[in-house]
Amino acid sequence: MEIINVRLPDKLTQDIDKLAKKHSLTRSEVIRQALTIYLHLTENVGTMLRPIVFQVKPAQITYTRRGDVSILKVPTGHAIVTGSTSSGAVGPKEMDKVKVDGRVLGKFLARVALMDVTATGAFPVLLSVTLGVEKEPTGNAILEGIRREARSIGLDPNQVMMENTEDNFETVQTGAGLTVVGFANEDELRLGKTCPGDLIVAIGKPKVGDEVIAAEARGEIADLKNVTQLSQRKYVHDIAPVGGFGIASEARMMAYGVGRQLKLLEVQGLDLNKSAGPATVILATIDREKLEDLTSLIPKPINVVGEIL
Repeated sequence: MEIINVRLPDKLTQDIDKLAKKHSLTRSEVIRQALTIYLHLTENVGTMLRPIVFQVKPAQITYTRRGDVSILKVPTGHAIVTGSTSSGAVGPKEMDKVKVDGRVLGKFLARVALMDVTATGAFPVLLSVTLGVEKEPTGNAILEGIRREARSIGLDPNQVMMENTEDNFETVQTGAGLTVVGFANEDELRLGKTCPGDLIVAIGKPKVGDEVIAAEARGEIADLKNVTQLSQRKYVHDIAPVGGFGIASEARMMAYGVGRQLKLLEVQGLDLNKSAGPATVILATIDREKLEDLTSLIPKPINVVGEIL
């Protein structure tokens, strides 16, 4: 008889011990019987034990889009969500139009793509970074900014990040792209949950270019943490980061996405058509009676910008 050492999660070990106690067996006997039954099933049942996801054919996958996000739904009840963003002429290089440290650029690249994916209810499982700059020093600085932002929602960059840099040619202007892949149970997606009578609220103010850094220091723009806070509240229905098309355009897409009309409201000091740059604003549809709860939850500028009719 051969002895095999196996590491098991604490929960599984506890379940094994409960069965052993219930049936007056040793832990080893429970494990031996479980493996015997499993091997018998594998030999005689075959494909029934293979996860159904591997039997899915491309024709069975349905594709939908929301802004910069693509949602691929498979008949297993799961969804793959991808979001992407890019940046050009922003960074520390001599020909960049907006001068920022590479770590700052990386932070906002990650924030935009991660906000897009997490706003749908998906959990990010892969970050693919493509940089049009050399690895050292510019690329490493950008990558560090991305890593920091990923860690802020509990991701391990060593596990989820893929990276590629341009080391064949000298570059004088910064170019960068980031794609995030997320995974979700289809019934947990935050898409099309908006209801008639919902308010559309804007968290943060639209900022772009040189305005962004100073606005963040003043606490005027939305961030990744705010998406997480919103996703944990049942009275929040749909969540949508706002980018270059502005608040009004994104609000219309939220309403039309559920086949409803939108009543836009004028808000003094808030330009609903201004670009929100790197997702400096988040829109959320909420139960109207929960507005006070939301304003106490997030200490950022919050304005009601519309109503779903």
